[in-house]
Amino acid sequence: MNASVIPDNIQGDPYAAAAGAAARLRELTGAETHDVALVMGSGWAPAGEALGAPEAEFPVTELPGFPAPAVEGHGGTIRSYKIGDKRALVFLGRTHYYEGRGVAAVAHGVRTAVAAGCKTVVLTNGCGGLREGMRPGQPVLISDHINLTATSPIVGANFVDLTDLYSPR
Repeated sequence: MNASVIPDNIQGDPYAAAAGAAARLRELTGAETHDVALVMGSGWAPAGEALGAPEAEFPVTELPGFPAPAVEGHGGTIRSYKIGDKRALVFLGRTHYYEGRGVAAVAHGVRTAVAAGCKTVVLTNGCGGLREGMRPGQPVLISDHINLTATSPIVGANFVDLTDLYSPR
C-alpha cells in the first residue's frame, strides 16, 4: 500500500495514535472521558439530530489520523453529548476499507473511542442480507459476518480478543 494514503499518525503504533487522538478529543470537547460511542454509518446521519444539541461539534479532520469521509452520506463531524449522567461521542461518518486507507485507518475511530474511555461502541451501517421478509430500512442486529477482505485489525502484541465480538444481549 502506498504510505501516502495512510492518514498521519497511523503508520506506527495504532494504539499510540488512538491515545493521541483521544487527547485531542479531550481538548476539543472539554470532557475528560466518554462512556459510549455511536458511529453513524451510511444513511444514519439524521439519527444524530434526534439526540439534540451537542455540547461540542467539530470536523473529524481536527483529530490526528482522521481523514474526511469519502463516502456520500457520511457527514465528517464528531459530536459530544451529555445524556443523563453519561457522555456520548457520535461519529457522523467513518473510513471504509475500500477507500484504500487500510485496516488501521478503519479501526482508528473505534480505537480512539476506547482510548477516550468508551466501554460501549455501537456501529451502524447500511447493509444487505439474504433473509426473506426483511424490508429496506428495517433495523437488524448483526450477529455474525463473513470477512471477504482477507484482512484483519488483529495485529501486534496487544489486540482485541474477538471471541465474543457480538454481544449476546
